[in-house]
Amino acid sequence: MAEIHASGSLLVGEGVFMKGTMQVPGVASIDGKLEGQLSADSVFIQQNGSMDGQTTANHVRVAGTLTDTTVANRTLLVEATGLVAGSITYQELEIKKGGSLQGGIYKVGREAPAVPARAPEPPRVAAPEPVVTPEPAAEAAPVAEQAVTPVPVAAAAPTTGLPAASTVVPSSSIPLATNNKPKN
Repeated sequence: MAEIHASGSLLVGEGVFMKGTMQVPGVASIDGKLEGQLSADSVFIQQNGSMDGQTTANHVRVAGTLTDTTVANRTLLVEATGLVAGSITYQELEIKKGGSLQGGIYKVGREAPAVPARAPEPPRVAAPEPVVTPEPAAEAAPVAEQAVTPVPVAAAAPTTGLPAASTVVPSSSIPLATNNKPKN
């Protein structure tokens, strides 16, 4: 990497916060916090530094935190205390023990692998309601006709839940079917 204090370089000191778009022809050294877009020949994120946004450089060295989109056209070095997360593109990559790389990682000159399109799921159709057909009632033996008198039940409506206009036929007046066939 080039000299940090050389002409055309940027130093973001500890405790400094910058936001915006920066184009640095030399080295950008970040010990504070930077948000936005950064384009430089070399970017060095110090141990206390962080960059969140789009970073593009030939050489990128990270001892702090670099997030969002990173393009290292030549080299990307992640120090033991460094974290690079997001969409990461590099030509050469070195990660020291303890360093962390998280996200989509691509090599310069190679396209990102195409994500296979998922086939659309067929529409879910509710299962048809089962059709219940009543079975024909068994024919009962003929019953002798008797006169049945309906009994009004207006007083019984509150306890039975029947409407006041209903009538109930007393069960004692309903003839029971009997089998009058002789036994063999």
